[in-house]
Amino acid sequence: MFRMLGTKVELYRYKIIHTENDQEMVENCISEEHKNEIEQILTNKGIEFTTIPVNQENNEWFNGLKFNSYDEALEIFNKGQTAYNENIILANAINNLQLRADMDYIAIITGVTL
Repeated sequence: MFRMLGTKVELYRYKIIHTENDQEMVENCISEEHKNEIEQILTNKGIEFTTIPVNQENNEWFNGLKFNSYDEALEIFNKGQTAYNENIILANAINNLQLRADMDYIAIITGVTL
């Protein structure tokens, strides 16, 4: 349903199915331009193909997110948008608590009242 370009997620928008050497091949495309390019290559080679749009309506929240690995992205994708949002809220809360603890430590060391 998606690929990663570096750390960024890109949703597949089209699936092109064709047969080469008696083997069914599937090309996943991330944009209309990508789809057109693959279709043109196949047409030039005289290869018949079928193009199927991929419904990503429920996955748009995921497009463009950045992850450290494909496995991490797949785990978040499988958990869904609600779990992703909850993880973001939790990470922000932890960061805020750490920032507050750092500020308190600096205040104690310097004798400054916050």
